Amino acid sequence: MNINAKDKNAATPLYATNAMGEEADEESILVAHIQASRSSVVTPAEKRLLRKIDLRVLPIPILLVGLSSIDRVNISSAKVAGMAQDLDLGGARYNIAVLAFFTTYALSELPSNLLVRPIGPVRYLSILLLLWGTVATCLGLVQNFAQLTSLRVLLGLFEGGLNPACVYLISSWYKRYETHQRIAIWYTLASTIAGFAGVISYGCSRLEGLGGLRGWRWIFIVPGLITIACVLLVYFFVSEFPENAKWLTPDELDLVRERLQKDRAEVLDDRATLRESFASLEDWRVWAMAMLYFYIAAAYYALAFFTPTILSAFGFSVALSLILQTPPYIFASICSVATGYYADKIQRRAPFMIGHAVVVIGGFLLMGWGPNTGSKLTGVFLSIAGIQCIIPTVLTFMSNNIVSVKDRKVAIALQIVVGAIGGLVGSLIFRSQDAPTYRPGMYAAFALLFLFVINVFVVTEYFRCQNKKANEAGLVIDGVVGFRYTL
Repeated sequence: MNINAKDKNAATPLYATNAMGEEADEESILVAHIQASRSSVVTPAEKRLLRKIDLRVLPIPILLVGLSSIDRVNISSAKVAGMAQDLDLGGARYNIAVLAFFTTYALSELPSNLLVRPIGPVRYLSILLLLWGTVATCLGLVQNFAQLTSLRVLLGLFEGGLNPACVYLISSWYKRYETHQRIAIWYTLASTIAGFAGVISYGCSRLEGLGGLRGWRWIFIVPGLITIACVLLVYFFVSEFPENAKWLTPDELDLVRERLQKDRAEVLDDRATLRESFASLEDWRVWAMAMLYFYIAAAYYALAFFTPTILSAFGFSVALSLILQTPPYIFASICSVATGYYADKIQRRAPFMIGHAVVVIGGFLLMGWGPNTGSKLTGVFLSIAGIQCIIPTVLTFMSNNIVSVKDRKVAIALQIVVGAIGGLVGSLIFRSQDAPTYRPGMYAAFALLFLFVINVFVVTEYFRCQNKKANEAGLVIDGVVGFRYTL
């Protein structure tokens, strides 16, 4: 539903007038006479609407990211199940195959959020799912290192658009202090699905010899076929953006508009030129918040791709190394959803990011220097849980502090692009030649986490100073009267 120029003033309070009584230019920064919507009071009508939105908007993105994570990281399970020997992945070859994914994964993320709204989530996500599912299945048929690396490049190309599109879609439906717990639910439930990759991989590896194929090949083929089978489910059940959501009644759509307008002066159908969309890339704050994801994504992918290898180095069998990947992710999901709930409740992000970073550091210390296997395994639990709590918080931090739709769609995409580059770095942190202690990888992880904490502190202090100026001197932040940064 578009708002035409002639009915701006009648339809919405977003189009303010300046001191001369002139209507503000639609292409300028949106100014609205609002106060930040920080109240936790939700009316019965809003509760009913939120339940309806939750049940329609969240399930498909959860499923998609879970499937993509399995298809992305099951190479680590295939490695310990015999792929490394069959394809001669000695030396740095395995790292190169892992790294190849992130080259196209990073490049495809920024264009994604420029395409998803015009094309629509239904068609866009269905096409991505079909393409990456096909590539994931074909990974089970590769015969050499070159084929493996080439298909990993294609997998990165087709999976790259998913995460930014999902974050953009989810953040378009909720108020700022409703977003974190939804992002946490989306991300951690998807990660829980992905956490079962180890169990799934173990089951698939037991298909050794079926169809004349090695067990590690079935680790790729079975999840890939499941991904392809989900295309129709996605096509019929994924939600559009609010302005095109036909499952909402007119009254419900009006309530969605009203909630988003009061929260951050948001217009549902905020069209912008390509130049306007990319203007946010000139803002240092966007880059600073994006870098938060770089540091934590590097640590996350280092763990995701090498957890089976690390567990194997602890002395566990191949089967147990695959199975033991799952429990830490279940534990992490509980922690992350709880973090999202309390962070939204107290309307803060930075304390949770810093606190969980300390937990991750403690986890790496136990993994690297724990006196026994039990303490090392505890370190795996703490590291994965801490990182899984931080990632939704970082994603929400960016979404909360970018006001306009046109800026947010590019900023979110940039954030995940930078995270993908972090993933590229993470794929190089734990090297086979550093086994069994992986000391260089541990030191690199500590450096990343230290930089993460410094970055959080700097950005948050800047936001705190700006909020203080707004409260005491009447500073208008980003052209929206009453807006305050989320700290």
